[in-house]
Amino acid sequence: MQKLATVLILLLAVPSVAQDVYVPPVPIGIAGDGQVRKPEGPIPFPAPDRRWVRLRSARFDVISSANDIRTRNIAADLDTLASALMRANPRFAPAATPATVFVFEKRRESQPYFDLLFARQNARATGAYVRHGGGGTMFVDASSRGRFERTAMHELIHDLLRQQDVMPPLWLEEGLAEYFSNSEVRKGRVTAGVPIKEHQALLRQKPPMPLAQLFAVTPDSPAGASTAFYAQSWAAVDYLMASGPDQFFAFLRDVETGTPVAGALRTHYKQSVSDMEHAMRRQSLTRLQLFEGTPSVAASATPLDRATLLFELGSFLSHVAGAEAESQRHYREALSVDPQHARTLAAIGEYERAVAAAPNDPEVHLLYAESLLSTAIGVFAGTFTPTEGDAEKFRKARALAEHALSIGAEEARARGIAGTSHLVEPDLAPGIAQLERALTRAPQRTDFALNLYAMYLRTGARDKADALFASAFEHARDKQTIFAARNVYVTVETERANALAQSGKLEEAAAIVHDLAAKTTDAMSRRELEIQAANLLAIAATNRDIQTYNRAIELANKGKNREAVAILDELLATAKDAAVIADATKLRADLRKRR
Repeated sequence: MQKLATVLILLLAVPSVAQDVYVPPVPIGIAGDGQVRKPEGPIPFPAPDRRWVRLRSARFDVISSANDIRTRNIAADLDTLASALMRANPRFAPAATPATVFVFEKRRESQPYFDLLFARQNARATGAYVRHGGGGTMFVDASSRGRFERTAMHELIHDLLRQQDVMPPLWLEEGLAEYFSNSEVRKGRVTAGVPIKEHQALLRQKPPMPLAQLFAVTPDSPAGASTAFYAQSWAAVDYLMASGPDQFFAFLRDVETGTPVAGALRTHYKQSVSDMEHAMRRQSLTRLQLFEGTPSVAASATPLDRATLLFELGSFLSHVAGAEAESQRHYREALSVDPQHARTLAAIGEYERAVAAAPNDPEVHLLYAESLLSTAIGVFAGTFTPTEGDAEKFRKARALAEHALSIGAEEARARGIAGTSHLVEPDLAPGIAQLERALTRAPQRTDFALNLYAMYLRTGARDKADALFASAFEHARDKQTIFAARNVYVTVETERANALAQSGKLEEAAAIVHDLAAKTTDAMSRRELEIQAANLLAIAATNRDIQTYNRAIELANKGKNREAVAILDELLATAKDAAVIADATKLRADLRKRR
């Protein structure tokens, strides 16, 4: 009696759906270029005798060596401006994690960070914004007697603009940052469009570059760092904003989604680039715009201990490619000040000691939990495959996240961790419930969305899976996000096809592989999948022939030779497998001799 054939489907998941290579995002520097920024030498630690304070709000975590009044003022202005812009247009999205704002009263302590971030010595910057895996961080120089709040508000615009996966061209981003940086903030009202006299003076002294050239400036071009570029970008945004914020934000939306500037100008301003250029030369007065925000509630600044300050600086440095050694040096210094500093212990991987040192610090528990989930969370989400030993670690991560939630952890993050931990469980329903709640509170967490998408697919909730793909992945501008989602789909469908094949349902498995082929844009990968689907159907046909052959043997063993021969005649008329044909032909000849 012949045995049925089985098959293991070995799909090349990545090329089957996309031609891009999956690479995790790199730390983003000032220019957004992922450049490695290695310090020229050790970054000096802040002076031990300097007083630092911390002031937290819903949107910001201000760490400052400026006096309490200046620190409160900057926090209040940032909060009010952020609330006003979010009311004005949905383009300005709230951050999932409050942005960290470092305010340095002494230039000698901020200078090494500007040198590091701008990758040059003695950088003249007074502010910088960095978007990285841990959120957003601003650096503000408060050493001058001037209005350093302008620098902070400039960097705030970068933070608000970079909460979504679309970005304006550089002239629009920097122009907006300059336009709102000079705003006047009073009692919840923001007056924008206040003239920047330095820019006006510079534009009178030096002929501006052609607008077509301005629009083409990129972060890596020398012009992008010039004061003339900032002045002209401000003037361009100021000119466009004079027609009203609604018109401007509609223009911004089109440009960000791929419409050429010339086309967006025609649509929203009925002007050509040349028209705008001539009009800007004639325009001499700016027009103020009023934005209504929420008055900031005065918060108190609390003293910040030195170990925590060193930890926070080290934590930022850990996100800068090239500054990892400096990060570790800051952590070591923090532990020399306080050997039981829990968050620093967690940062260096001493999680048990960290939890023991701060059993009621939810952040420590969440950091520990995230480390246990390995690639199932963070930038590699969507590529995770369970291995032996993961179940125990994931269950411990779940317990840590649940405890962190009970002691005041950020709900979205804690529930996302707890939900993700169910990837190793046979029952995914509890994980789905947790991830759904996490995403309602943190819709920008792509890793949570990818894990929920995988769970929907594995439980057969195709309608929910399709809806999530359409809302979270299909139109994402980040190719890595789209790739990761498609990788999840292929992985889950491959698992399903293999399970069906192993249980003998080869035709159903072939249908899945054929569907994957239809969704594949790469011609070579599509052909490979079509071959696998055809092979599955061929094996299914062979297995049916084997079953028919075995039935003929059973009839022959019962002495029903005539019926057995009739079955073999039908089999030989359609069989394709050489071995089946040979065995059936031989058996048929033997049975005819017996008759």
